[in-house]
Amino acid sequence: MNEKLSRTAMVPIVSAEVFEIEAKLCTPYKLTEGVLVATQAVLVKLTDADGVAGWGEANPAETVDGETPAGVLTILKDKLLPMVLATPEPAPGTIDALVDVVIPSHLCAKGAITMALLDILGKRLNVAVATLLGGPLRHSLPVLWPLSNGTAQEDIPIIEERAAQGFSSFMLKMGTSPITSEIKRVAALDARYGERVKFIADANQGWSLGQAREFLAGIAGSKVAFVEEPLATDIIAGMAELSNASQLPLSADESIIDLTDAAQLARTGAATVFSIKSSKNGGPLRAQRIAATAEAFGISCYMNSMIEFGITQAASLQHAVTVRNLVDAGHAFMSTMRLVEDPTDFSSLVRNGIVHLPDRAGLGLEIDEDHVRRLTTARFVLGAEK
Repeated sequence: MNEKLSRTAMVPIVSAEVFEIEAKLCTPYKLTEGVLVATQAVLVKLTDADGVAGWGEANPAETVDGETPAGVLTILKDKLLPMVLATPEPAPGTIDALVDVVIPSHLCAKGAITMALLDILGKRLNVAVATLLGGPLRHSLPVLWPLSNGTAQEDIPIIEERAAQGFSSFMLKMGTSPITSEIKRVAALDARYGERVKFIADANQGWSLGQAREFLAGIAGSKVAFVEEPLATDIIAGMAELSNASQLPLSADESIIDLTDAAQLARTGAATVFSIKSSKNGGPLRAQRIAATAEAFGISCYMNSMIEFGITQAASLQHAVTVRNLVDAGHAFMSTMRLVEDPTDFSSLVRNGIVHLPDRAGLGLEIDEDHVRRLTTARFVLGAEK
């Protein structure tokens, strides 16, 4: 590292460039709330006074966290980034606390800023973000592949194709078919694959309490690794009831937005797995606190995604490799492989169904800025344009 950069951990941010981008999915994805054919994100590029640049990403999902790309752009432009630009030494932890003083909500927007600042700090110190978060306990993780709402007959060709590529965990999206059909789907896949493949069932809040009871009873002897977010309403009390009655682990996803949610779920025994999404949870520092809460209660963590581009995937990976209490299954680091195009090289880190921690400083990504601009649907710059 040169002498100038070594004098202080962080120097002022002099430029903030923000892009709203969009890309199509390679294959439409059938979810409880509809069919997803494209995804949007907001990318944040911060540049400090020494010319060091860091990138962050926000992945708003209105049905989950109430945030939209337009809302993220507005909050970043009017509230959060002016404060970052005005801070003489914008350490990631300091800014992560200050943004809550500016506005209490909008975790996706806050998370994008934290990612970018961690990226800068890692590059300034010539270490990976994982080192800033306590140090990696591992350097690779198994990756799962998601399957749309459907039948076992529709699942099998995809499982066979991806298993040949090294994937050994699959998420079964549910919530739109009759419960009896979902039970038959799990039974057929269990019978075909046995111990060779791990399955996760995810209803995306698609069921009533009665439907969830019926499903869990119907797959009681299954080898499903866990069942994620089955309930649409009365989630805390209902999940606690289901957890007490079922031998299968239950995971909380949409019901965990912030640390308060995590603490309530843990305290009531409503989940034995926490699904962590770096952007939804407000960035790696906040996601780290949720993982620590889970560990204190003996809860495992599953690293999930929101159909993300490579920046959020990289931030999630840098955090994931530091987490002691990860669930024994594949984790959601396949998101960029599902997109027609991504302006980062994150997909190159996934080989034979395994994601590998890059040996580079910061988030460890290469980002094609020309590609970012080609995907851009809206943009603004604060400070000096770099």
